[in-house]
Amino acid sequence: MEISAQNDDLRDLDIAIIGMDCQVPGADNVMQYWENLCNGTESLTFFTDEELRAAGIPEELLTNPEYRKCGFKINDIEQFDAAFFGFTPREAALMDPQQRILLESSWRLMESAGYQSDQYAGKVGVFVGTGTSKYLLKNIMSSMDLDSTPEIRQIWIGNDVHYASTMISYKLNLKGPSVNVQTACSTSLTAVVLGCQALLNYQCDMAIAGGSSLSLPQDSGYLYIKGEVLAEDGHCRPFDKDCSGSLSGSGVGTVLLKRLEDAVNDRDHIIAVIKGAAFNNDGSAKVGYSAPSIEGERNAIKSAQILSEIDEETITYIETHGTATPMGDPIEIQALTEAFSEATDKLNFCALGAVKANIGHLDSAAGTAGLIKTSLMLQKQKLVPCINYKETNPNIDLKNSPFYVNTRLRDWNPDCRVRRAGVSSFGIGGTNVHVVLEEAIDTRKVESHEEFQLLLLSAKTKTAYEEVAGQLLDFVQNNKDIDYRNILYTMNIGRKRLPYRGGLVCNSREELIHKLGASLPAVKSPNENEKEIVFLFPGQGVQYVNMTKQLYDTKPIFRHELDKCFEILQKQLNYDLRQLIFADQADAKGEEKLTETRNTQVALFAVEYCLAKTLMHWGITPKALLGHSVGEYVAACLAGVFSLEDGLRLMVMRGRIIQSLPAGEMLYVNMNEQEAQAYINGKVSLALINSENRVVLAGDSAALQEVVEQITEQREYRILHTSHAFHSYMMQGAVEDMLKVLQTVTFNKPMIPIMSNVTGEWLKPEEAMSADYWIQHMLGTVRFKDAALHLAQKNYKYFIEVGPGKTLSVFMQDNLKDYAECLLFQTVRGIKNTMNDNKFLAEFVKKAWISGLTIDFAKYYEDEILFRTPLPTYPFERKRHWIEAGKQKAYEAAGSNGWDRELSADSAEEADTIEYNRPDISVEYEQPDNAIEESIVEILQDIMGITPIGINDNFFELGGHSLMITQVVLRIKELYGIELQLKLFIEAPTVKNVADLVLEELSESLDLDAV
Repeated sequence: MEISAQNDDLRDLDIAIIGMDCQVPGADNVMQYWENLCNGTESLTFFTDEELRAAGIPEELLTNPEYRKCGFKINDIEQFDAAFFGFTPREAALMDPQQRILLESSWRLMESAGYQSDQYAGKVGVFVGTGTSKYLLKNIMSSMDLDSTPEIRQIWIGNDVHYASTMISYKLNLKGPSVNVQTACSTSLTAVVLGCQALLNYQCDMAIAGGSSLSLPQDSGYLYIKGEVLAEDGHCRPFDKDCSGSLSGSGVGTVLLKRLEDAVNDRDHIIAVIKGAAFNNDGSAKVGYSAPSIEGERNAIKSAQILSEIDEETITYIETHGTATPMGDPIEIQALTEAFSEATDKLNFCALGAVKANIGHLDSAAGTAGLIKTSLMLQKQKLVPCINYKETNPNIDLKNSPFYVNTRLRDWNPDCRVRRAGVSSFGIGGTNVHVVLEEAIDTRKVESHEEFQLLLLSAKTKTAYEEVAGQLLDFVQNNKDIDYRNILYTMNIGRKRLPYRGGLVCNSREELIHKLGASLPAVKSPNENEKEIVFLFPGQGVQYVNMTKQLYDTKPIFRHELDKCFEILQKQLNYDLRQLIFADQADAKGEEKLTETRNTQVALFAVEYCLAKTLMHWGITPKALLGHSVGEYVAACLAGVFSLEDGLRLMVMRGRIIQSLPAGEMLYVNMNEQEAQAYINGKVSLALINSENRVVLAGDSAALQEVVEQITEQREYRILHTSHAFHSYMMQGAVEDMLKVLQTVTFNKPMIPIMSNVTGEWLKPEEAMSADYWIQHMLGTVRFKDAALHLAQKNYKYFIEVGPGKTLSVFMQDNLKDYAECLLFQTVRGIKNTMNDNKFLAEFVKKAWISGLTIDFAKYYEDEILFRTPLPTYPFERKRHWIEAGKQKAYEAAGSNGWDRELSADSAEEADTIEYNRPDISVEYEQPDNAIEESIVEILQDIMGITPIGINDNFFELGGHSLMITQVVLRIKELYGIELQLKLFIEAPTVKNVADLVLEELSESLDLDAV
């Protein structure tokens, strides 16, 4: 089956697996897992007596001959990146590590598929399950008195199986159905079936499905008991005559599911396709509650096959439940044989495998471990060996079945020419699950007309940012078969923007490698605030032939908007603007024509309007507009004051009318408005006030020459290259004709706030809709400085020059010298800049994104055919958050309240909430300077596990939440005998604020009459 955008044969019932993540014994990620499977690795750890004693295993077990000193473990379960997910160290230490690894896995899963949850427009469902919290039973309960601790609610939320899915939904901002699944060993594959059903019912658009399970302590073996499910010899041997059971393992496995048609349309990386998925329960038709049932397993398998609508003979691999128990394996093979035999009598064509031999029985994660393995086999077109198998269990009749056990790594080339597989997972209690998979053949082809590609990187911390860049460099260097444009596309569209940011623009894989290798500095950027964006539109004088020509050639949205302008002008006024803007550069007359006012104004209007529409299409939306001279017409049109048709006609007619006036000149002078007033007379007007010491005078040439002669040598001045004395008394001759034109225009109230050139303040609706205003705009002074300062004073911070060059940016730099937080951007190169237009605009997008502006990358890339591809995921910076079993290292119930927690020297050294560096927040640390502040700091440090906390640190910025507030208020009541209202704490969430509230309450409680 070929999966491509042109494929019309996609079934409505097909579900794509577009992402996978796992951490299993011997492998911290999917690729390590695959390597181990190919190598036939048994990821079993054998423990020394010293390791087992250190883990708390009692001596009587160590000396018991039936104690097996081996197990399947995963790495660093005590580690967690609490800060990344917004947990305090104390919260993390009280949280079941099963939930922690499942949360991290879910984040990696979304990234592996090329999605960031915050920006995905659809709903993402979560269907996951965990095992019983052994951490709660063995660690927390042995170290704390749950009846007296004020953290009890927090402990239940962090450890109860009910909260695993909703915590993921909360932390990843996922708004589809969120369901905790509990069917014992089949939990995670049950979650997959539920996820498929939710997708087919359109309850969500993507679904996270999976599970996690941890055996504690990790460094421990097990006591063999004859007749139970744990292996006698310490090895899992599926289908083998020496089988005696499996071993418990630890791990997490998740998959991301999506309707196949949507995955194709969204250009996702499709790993495999789920053709059918079914589950059922045995009921009571078996020998006992925990026993398997041939009928139940057979029916689940057959149901999935029927739903898949495929020929059973094309299924050439089965990933079995494979627990290697003397009873379980024969029953499973009999159930499979019966299911297949209903449709075929063909023998020994379907390979069997069981991953429990490699990694142990992962309980709640077992099903997805098998699903991920099988999906990888389909993708890689390989059959991996089923290890620990030598001779068939005599109770299994493989010779007369459709099956054989595959014991070596080999190419998977079935006679039917399509690779299909089944995956089974059966739970104690009788929930049987089976899934039918099919390979997805990648026939996708990149189609990109962009010469310059953009890469954006970010991370929570500077060190993580460096790791992100390093990981990506290694990946690009070692995966030359992957189109580098897909890599950059996935990074830009599929990663959440975090505080430390950087980026680059390149036009080849080699340049990408060079720039990544040369180090890419990180900038800690401000929070996003799109309410602060202002578009600036320059006026006459910045134009040049072929301005934006390369954008027109390669940016469909820009070309579409500009073609619309060309068509309107050609149709209504027989005016060929295209030939004017994109003239032959060798043609001197073309340059000369563009400098003529009758052509310049409409050309700039069209280019700036279309560029603004392009930026807005990409999600960069202005909250205010400021044009310079004729640039205000662009602002007005964009704000809806008049239509595009009227705007273009206004510009053409305005240009022609002014062109017919007598010539004049304009003089730039380095002086302020007050100084310029000395030169104003009947022949000289104050045309422009661009900044404090940048003004332009306009008028008769002879009169301006007299001004030049009066200016002292210390003054900078120059005559500007203009055809007329704009914004001066010399425009008076255009008033009558311009009024006639304006009276034919339909005016509306502006939909976006505009700063007025005439007043230097907000353009009022009645002004915008008045022909008289636009006449005054033509005659009067452009008060750009006043308008710029007004915007800065209103806290607008992002100023984007939407037009050629950086003229307005220079003016703004002068005007904003007292507003350091303001940022200036340019979008189109000036006439002297030889950079490619597309590279210049890509550099702008990079800088804007780094600075906090939001880019809609779905729109940015909508005319490119690029594909998501699996890339290295976020490098979590884990720290130890752990409560040791059986050691009193939390709140000690010295009294009935549980607040007294004086620790011994030994326990203090090993405190479960070790001292952490204060997080990187928005204020500098300031130590307490009185006893009340010191007490509040101690309470917060104790509850949050953060040291040190300063008196100006915001409780919520440190990671606090409502449950913690309750604890803080209770502790303050215990210490001072006063009860603060929660509302007051929320409104004043710093140590200093709270200390002031405490002091105020204490003062009010004094009996002043008794003093």
